[in-house]
Amino acid sequence: MAMRVLNMSIQEPVESAPATSSLRHFIIATIGRRYLAFEAGFTKALLTVQEVERGENPELGGVVDRTVDLIMQLNLTDVPIRPETPVVILADQGIQCSIRVSHIHGRVEVQPSQILPLPAHFTSVERQWYRGLILIEHSIALILNPAWLLGEHAGSDATHDQETAQSFMDLQDSAAGERRAC
Repeated sequence: MAMRVLNMSIQEPVESAPATSSLRHFIIATIGRRYLAFEAGFTKALLTVQEVERGENPELGGVVDRTVDLIMQLNLTDVPIRPETPVVILADQGIQCSIRVSHIHGRVEVQPSQILPLPAHFTSVERQWYRGLILIEHSIALILNPAWLLGEHAGSDATHDQETAQSFMDLQDSAAGERRAC
């Protein structure tokens, strides 16, 4: 069953799930047409490029350590950068990173049993990048691994990353085709 995304604005505070909840909470965003899921517990803020550049937002509590350019990694050249472009700030153990996205769609809550494993064609290093898949309203969202984004991303192989991104684009296009056929 596909999950419904709850709308939220960039200005809304990001709240993590209560410790006793069995639900998993994710922030759903797109880069181009690619849906990505950020674990809400690692999401410190949802800002704009302008707010990050000014560095005046108290949510950050300091400097963002790294900018992860998933737009380049996914080989998307049609995503414009404007002052109002949304940015997801992730944080863990004092390390922060920013990820520019095309659109923040909102938040989704899922049972752990609704998180699907990665398909078999995701092999080797990409299994470190993603934790699984979530079926959402009309597509598939890849759950990004916050440990990879916050720590290991800097040493990734760009050519292999782009090939894997193409695999995911093929997967999403296949899912879109199946929906149209139904």
